[in-house]
Amino acid sequence: QRLADFFDENRMAQRLSSAADKLKALQRGDGSWSWWPEMPGSTYMTMSVAEMMVRQNAMLGTQAETKQMLSGAFKFLGKEMVEMVKEMKKQEKKGYKQFFPGNTALEWLYICKLDGRQLPANVKEANDYLIKLLKKETKNQTIYQKAVSAIILDSPLYIKSLKEYTNR
Repeated sequence: QRLADFFDENRMAQRLSSAADKLKALQRGDGSWSWWPEMPGSTYMTMSVAEMMVRQNAMLGTQAETKQMLSGAFKFLGKEMVEMVKEMKKQEKKGYKQFFPGNTALEWLYICKLDGRQLPANVKEANDYLIKLLKKETKNQTIYQKAVSAIILDSPLYIKSLKEYTNR
């Protein structure tokens, strides 16, 4: 009976709506989420919540409850990524070789790919810079990073390489 209740469409919709209401109450004015109510917004926490919402929307179709929250989260995260890339470019001008910055940027590019929304020009430019670095950094990635990169890059050659890697 409990398993049947879990998959009941009305109850599932109720649970999703209730969770969305709770998340909406926890979202800060700048579009971010924090670890605790009194703390400043967290890129990590915002990225995690946004990724789950984007995945939910990919499976169930865009949900009205998440649309506004995701817009705020994308605004916050886009600003964070633009600042990160700006700092990377400063370091590059000083002669430092730039490498792909890691999981935060990878996760950001992943949710952008899944969501498919139009991004402001400055965020798109930052994403293009990160994608350029990502294409150069494929050899030292974990299997998870390779899988996510395959989705982001949507490259048949990269997907073939990933399949070969997993068949070892």
